[in-house]
Amino acid sequence: MRRTGLLPRCMAGLLCAALAGAGLPARAQVDNLPRLGDAAADELSPTMERRVGESIVREMQSRGMIYDDAELADYLNRFAGSLAATPPASGFTLQFFLVRDPTLNAFALPGGYIGVHTGLIVAAQSESELASVLGHEIGHVVQRHVARMLARERQASTLMLAALVLSALAARSNPQAIGGIASLGSTAAQQQMLTFSRDAEREADRVGLDILRQAGFDANGMVAFLGRLQKSDSLYESGAPDYLRTHPVTSERIADIQSRISDVRYRQRADSLEFRLTRAKLRALTDTSTDGLRSARTQFERQLRERTVDEAAGWFGLATVAAAQRDAAAARKALAEVRRLLPAGHPFVERLAAQVELQAGDSAAALALLDAATKRFPASRALVRERAQVLLVRRDFADAAPYLESAVSTFRSDADLWRMLAEAQGGLGETARAHRAAAEQFVLLGATPAAIEQLRLAQRAGQLDFYTGSQVDARLRELQAQWQAEQKERGEGRR
Repeated sequence: MRRTGLLPRCMAGLLCAALAGAGLPARAQVDNLPRLGDAAADELSPTMERRVGESIVREMQSRGMIYDDAELADYLNRFAGSLAATPPASGFTLQFFLVRDPTLNAFALPGGYIGVHTGLIVAAQSESELASVLGHEIGHVVQRHVARMLARERQASTLMLAALVLSALAARSNPQAIGGIASLGSTAAQQQMLTFSRDAEREADRVGLDILRQAGFDANGMVAFLGRLQKSDSLYESGAPDYLRTHPVTSERIADIQSRISDVRYRQRADSLEFRLTRAKLRALTDTSTDGLRSARTQFERQLRERTVDEAAGWFGLATVAAAQRDAAAARKALAEVRRLLPAGHPFVERLAAQVELQAGDSAAALALLDAATKRFPASRALVRERAQVLLVRRDFADAAPYLESAVSTFRSDADLWRMLAEAQGGLGETARAHRAAAEQFVLLGATPAAIEQLRLAQRAGQLDFYTGSQVDARLRELQAQWQAEQKERGEGRR
């Protein structure tokens, strides 16, 4: 069974909550974007744009719409970071996140946030192709295309602007998902909200191509990807990939890119091992139903037999499927093949091996694997998470608590580490500290009221020393002020 997109399924409830009683302007139709050099008055201010983007991502996070897989998210940010570090993107704060959705899509949000569907990574046949799409989305940010789209709604509150963008994302993925939200105007208008004009696409292509070349990727990846999209578009009578709905692909657009790279020396770039393993993992887990896993396993087995897949990635994908099926013997066998092919090892492989042992009921073996792996790969957030989880499964709270305290000092934005720290401290009877850690988890999940309640519980527990208690008091005041400001803005948005 094909997995449907998470975004439209979650969006209806999200928008109803965001727009309750709000008088958002019905018009969301946007004309062609201004060209380069237009006055800043035609744009949303950078500060307002950032606040809108933060509001959108916070709501998506609170609804579980962002794919929280540490190793995949960290790969995406390392990879995209190499693109964001090029001169064309200098001066812009960019943040990338994964959306667990098998459809082929990526989207730029206000404030430099860029969402990437897992289906895009699966569809990209090379790392240069993936780089071409992300470079293009960075181009939309650099040219401030989304800010220009929202400029006409500048009188709306941050919350209303965020809801407008979220409605556009939902409408273009599944118009029926928000059919009952009349205050947002017509579905056709919503679908147009994040649809870029041909001029905007050309601008983003040019910036993206410059980024691609300066980051050392093969510029032909952009042509190959767009050409394949154009061919696929002709096969659809309806239901074309989301990316085609919002990023029109024309022969003229492809020809323009080809003319710009015609005088560039061909540069072939081998795909990184991390890309190959990431893609294999996502292929394995695209559909986690019984039939979906069976189909993925058959496909990996056939490709390995016919030698039509990178061997290490193929065995890793097969091991991932077997682990999801809880077939420990098959997973161990496939992992042995991966280790034979990758004698230097890899964090992805060690984490999966530990997960297999934990699922098989051997937490001691899992912990031994992770002890060795975290020493070899100390920067792997996914391995740190996995080791902490094994300690909690073993109810070894005395070791887990200090380990997690160190982990959250390194990875402060990891909500799951804060959750596990709260569990470990609770297991030790450190109730106040557990509430304090839980508060930070809720902050990162965008649930400010829940975070405030946790800090109040920490105060009432009365177990904190003066210094820590003062920190809790200060954090509580900070979050209360933040929540009051948000509530005030919600009230203004309803008038």
